[in-house]
Amino acid sequence: MVWTSLFGILTVVMLARALGFAKAPLLTDADAARAIARDALHDFTPTEAIIADDRRNALVAGHDGRVALVRPLGDRWVVRIVNGAKTTLVRGRLRLMPAEAMFAPVDLALGNAAARWAAKL
Repeated sequence: MVWTSLFGILTVVMLARALGFAKAPLLTDADAARAIARDALHDFTPTEAIIADDRRNALVAGHDGRVALVRPLGDRWVVRIVNGAKTTLVRGRLRLMPAEAMFAPVDLALGNAAARWAAKL
């Protein structure tokens, strides 16, 4: 009986992966990140954006000084304002630790732009 249940669970997991449900979305360009942030946040007008090297995360600056983090959650995007988040810079990587308890820290590989974006926060 235990083996039957285990087999059933594994079958469902493999089927979900085969159908593409386990894939996180990728950002195509900075325009896509700006559009996602604009659509997700009320009264947010994006001015510039940078996509992390993994193409899964982005920072988007707004005209009012707010900075939004765009990151995947399953097959969708989650957007949060991250001004005031604790930041750490290490060799072109910006680690953000938002104050929101349910929003896990994220490492963004931004290369030479990491320090400039850290200053915006």
